[in-house]
Amino acid sequence: MTQPPEAECGTLRGSIPLVAAAFVVSFVLIGGGLDTVGVFINAIAHADGWARSGLSVGVAVGGVVAALSTPVVGMGVDRWGVRLPMLVGVAFLAVGFGIVVSMQAPWHFVVANAFLGVGFAGCALLPLTIAISVRVRDRTALALGIAGTGASVGALVLAPAAQAGIEALGWRGTYSLLGPLVVLTPLPFLAFALPRGRLARPSAGEQPHPGLPSLRELARPGLCGLVALMVLPGLATFAVSVHLVPYLTDAGVSAATAAFALGATIGMTAVGKLAGGWLSDRFGSLPMMRAALFLGAVALALLPAASSPTYLALFVALYGIALGTYAAVIPALAMETLGGERFGTLFGLLQLLAMLAAAAGPITAGVLFDATGHYDEAMGIWIGALAAALGVALVMRPHAHPAPLQQSA
Repeated sequence: MTQPPEAECGTLRGSIPLVAAAFVVSFVLIGGGLDTVGVFINAIAHADGWARSGLSVGVAVGGVVAALSTPVVGMGVDRWGVRLPMLVGVAFLAVGFGIVVSMQAPWHFVVANAFLGVGFAGCALLPLTIAISVRVRDRTALALGIAGTGASVGALVLAPAAQAGIEALGWRGTYSLLGPLVVLTPLPFLAFALPRGRLARPSAGEQPHPGLPSLRELARPGLCGLVALMVLPGLATFAVSVHLVPYLTDAGVSAATAAFALGATIGMTAVGKLAGGWLSDRFGSLPMMRAALFLGAVALALLPAASSPTYLALFVALYGIALGTYAAVIPALAMETLGGERFGTLFGLLQLLAMLAAAAGPITAGVLFDATGHYDEAMGIWIGALAAALGVALVMRPHAHPAPLQQSA
């Protein structure tokens, strides 16, 4: 039997089917399934009278479950490749959206997000990032940026579409359309476009490592800094996405404009992903990481004035570019730090920490809002987290060359 085309991958040009598949899956699953959650939370809270803090608990539970799933997904990708973990993820997504469509109480939303967390971790958040990071060796950050642009364009299109759907069909009717779209989108790519088999094979005579990494494997130069750069921004980025629409509507912005701002912000991440990835491949991942964190902190400092169209536009542009650059650069920086051997397992463990931090963000902001009636304290946490991450990035040393990858047997 002949080897599939992906056996010859190693360049961006040779990995076009993989990158294109990641673009489309990200467009629907992340842009539509994840990045519209703030629109739905706002609609559900107003339609059913459920507290934002309770809905935020559901989102946080989904984030925690996704985080706990990432090491398992990473080990699964190292052992079997991307197809089996993604297929399992599709099944969990189907169950989760089924519960969302029929839920009658806030705790149903919590249960649904437990299934959705596993589904998104297995189907969208990790396997495709690992596959591109391992397979595309010449322009890793740019390839990640192109793939991640799918999520940006998806949010730009689907967040306003979700708001329009909610106004016409209600939140339940809109989820009845969005859920099947999210569940069905990965299936053609699982059948035809994604790599078959393991991504990085052990050298001759070496046995694959099936379990968790040893302490020696974790004692790698730069690992502590990498952990900080994944955990600290996680306290802010997901919370901002979840609470941006409620924040803006509380500031007097219309629901339609707030939903458009959310979509436009995530749409602007396309600029950061493409430009940041391109610049990262030329000037280094760490300098671009510093630039992204600085821009993000500045953008959040502008958000309290977002009732002004000018300041809202500035926030959308700066924060979107910062978030996109971060998304494109962090896996490339992780590859430089961790190397290709068992990258899925190691990156999955780091994603566990980052996603636990991300899960804490929305629920903390929701609790603070319910206690105070405003987001001032939450804003301080968001800006402080990005500023602290910038401080870590400024003292880190760049890697001169990416860590060598395993050679095929």
